[in-house]
Amino acid sequence: MDSAVRGDAPIYDRLIQERGDVPADVRRVAEETLRQLTRALDFGAVGRPAGYPGMGMGMGFPPASI
Repeated sequence: MDSAVRGDAPIYDRLIQERGDVPADVRRVAEETLRQLTRALDFGAVGRPAGYPGMGMGMGFPPASI
C-alpha cells in the first residue's frame, strides 16, 4: 500500500517494519493462485486428441454416409 493511500498512519508503518506488508503479500499470493487456477481449469483442450487441432464437434471428419 503506498503512502498516499495510508496517509498519516505511523502505526501502519511500524507494523510493516515489524511484520512485513501482509496485505501486499496476500495480494501477490492471490494473483499467483488465480493464474495457476486459470491454467489448471483450462478446458479448451479437453476431448481434443493431441496433434489434432480443430478436431471436435464434428470438425475435420468426413461427412457421414447414410
